Amino acid sequence: MKKTALFSILFSSQVAMAHSDALQPQSFESKYSFDQTITVLTDTLTEKGMTIFAKIDHQKAAKEAGLTMQPATVIIYGTPKAGTPLMVKDPTLALQLPLKVLVTEAEQGEVKVLLNTAEQVVSHSKTPYSAVENSLAKAEKLIKATVSK
Repeated sequence: MKKTALFSILFSSQVAMAHSDALQPQSFESKYSFDQTITVLTDTLTEKGMTIFAKIDHQKAAKEAGLTMQPATVIIYGTPKAGTPLMVKDPTLALQLPLKVLVTEAEQGEVKVLLNTAEQVVSHSKTPYSAVENSLAKAEKLIKATVSK
C-alpha cells in the first residue's frame, strides 16, 4: 500500500513537472546585442515574406509610466496567407496568432530570445501539429537559426 502511494506521488509529480516544462517558452541566447537582435529578426522575417504587425517596447512603456525594467521587446509577426486558413478552420487559434517573439536582456547583459513553440501554439486548439509543422514550426526554426549562439 505504501509503495503504491509513493509511486502515485512520484508519478504525479513527474507528470506535473513535464506538463509545466511543456508550457515554458523556448528560450535561447542571441549572438547579437539587444538592438541588433531586434533588427536582424525583423529584417529576416520580412525577407521571408512575413508581416511585422507590431513591436511592443515594454521598457519604453515602463519608462512612460515612471517605472524601470530591463530591455524587453515583443515582435508580433506572421503570414496572413498561412494563418488565415488555420483560423478559419479553428477560430481558437486567433488567440495565439499572429506569432510573437520576445527579445530581452538579462542583468548580466546576455540577450535572450523567447517564443512559444508551434506545438504550444496549437496545444489548446483543435488543430493538430501536423497542420502547422510546415508553416508555424518553420518560423520557429528560422528565428533560432538566425540569432542563436
